[in-house]
Amino acid sequence: MKNTSYLLALILVVSIQAHANVEGEIQFYDVEVVIFKNNLGPRGQEYILPNSSPRIDGDFLDLSSSASIEAAREKSYEIIPIEEMRLTETVLKIVNSTRYSLLAHVAWRQPGVEKDQAMPIWIKGGRIFGEEFTSIDNQIDIELAAKTEYLGSENDSAFSTIESLDTQYSEYESDTSLYELEGKITIGLSRYLHTYADLVLRKPRLTIDPSIEVPGLEQSVIENLPDTRILNNHSLKERRRMRSNKLHYLDNPEFSMLILITPYEAPEVDQTTSISQLDMLLARNEISEIH
Repeated sequence: MKNTSYLLALILVVSIQAHANVEGEIQFYDVEVVIFKNNLGPRGQEYILPNSSPRIDGDFLDLSSSASIEAAREKSYEIIPIEEMRLTETVLKIVNSTRYSLLAHVAWRQPGVEKDQAMPIWIKGGRIFGEEFTSIDNQIDIELAAKTEYLGSENDSAFSTIESLDTQYSEYESDTSLYELEGKITIGLSRYLHTYADLVLRKPRLTIDPSIEVPGLEQSVIENLPDTRILNNHSLKERRRMRSNKLHYLDNPEFSMLILITPYEAPEVDQTTSISQLDMLLARNEISEIH
């Protein structure tokens, strides 16, 4: 019976070591992100290129969805609770500042894998706009659809009726809420760590752009759009090489992002405790064998 107990203990120890070796093959990282708006940004009549909002393909982790967070655990992504965040003091300074407004403060743990294997992190923050607002994405899509139909029907009128354009517009309407900040951040590891940021800050403009470039349709298009206000997308799209344990800063004139990537070190296993637990298991096994 003692041989059986010894073999059981040996198997358990080898199993623990093998499990540790497998986990040791992949380095995990804690990623903390702070995004804030510049309240003293440009105030002039700045020309804004019509940038589309970020799109998502494949699996992603939506930090605002409990179901998405739960599903991401299967790929070893974990949300870091606020009490474990490292940039809390920096965030407090931003909150207490009149120059900046906090949009998002999030943190997660993830494996260090290639970009094509990494899950994009979908971030939303700031103000939620009401139904009187619409994204510039809708106008971009209408313009593209109008141009396509115009070029493809040279002998026909660009559109037979205004109702057809209204139908296209309604198809592009989004059912989801429009957040002031929205986009994705992907952390990939090849030879070096890289951050891939694709974010937009949505800001309302006071008038609808009267120039959808389809000959003869500009005024009719605008007159038949719903009475609403369009949200411009101020884009922050950047790829940046990262150094771990160093605070990095990415920005555009409207908003900025701080990002800190820290190698995660799992708590050390107390070998004494583990051995004691094995001894207790063996003792119980011997007692059961006697009885």
